[in-house]
Amino acid sequence: MKKYLLLLVAILALGAGVYFSELRFLSSSRPNASATPVAAQGDTLAARDATSTKSAGVNFTLSVGGEVYSDTVHDGATVIDAMNTLASGGSFRFTSKDFPGIGAFVESINGQRNTNGFYWILYVNGTSSPTGASQTLVHANDSLEWRYEKGY
Repeated sequence: MKKYLLLLVAILALGAGVYFSELRFLSSSRPNASATPVAAQGDTLAARDATSTKSAGVNFTLSVGGEVYSDTVHDGATVIDAMNTLASGGSFRFTSKDFPGIGAFVESINGQRNTNGFYWILYVNGTSSPTGASQTLVHANDSLEWRYEKGY
C-alpha cells in the first residue's frame, strides 16, 4: 500500500511540475514582424471593436520590426487590449490563441508566425516581460515592443 501511495505522490508532483512549466512558458509572450489589422480569439481571426478598449486614459507606443505605433487605451488595459486597439485602426494585425486560466498566447504579428523555434517575445520599457500579454498592464507612456527571437 505504501508503494502505491508513494507512486501517486510522485505522479502528482511530476504533473504539477509539468503544468507550472507550461504555464510559465505560455505566459511569457513572444515578439516581431510587418503590417495590417486583425486579431484572433481562440483559433479564429476577428476584427476587434475599438470602442471596447479605447477611451481617454493611457498613452503607449508599440514597436514591431521597425514599425512604431502609438495610441491610447483605458486605464487598467492590458497589452492585448492595446494590440486590439491598434488592430481596430487598420495598420496593425495579430493572431492569438486564448488558453482558459492562462491567457492569450500571441501566434503571429503582421503576418509573421511563430515557427522553427522563433517566437514573439514581449518587452516593456526595454525589459523582457515576466508576464504574458493578457496579464501585463499598460501604464502611461509605456514603450511596448515585440521581438521575434529564438525560444528557450
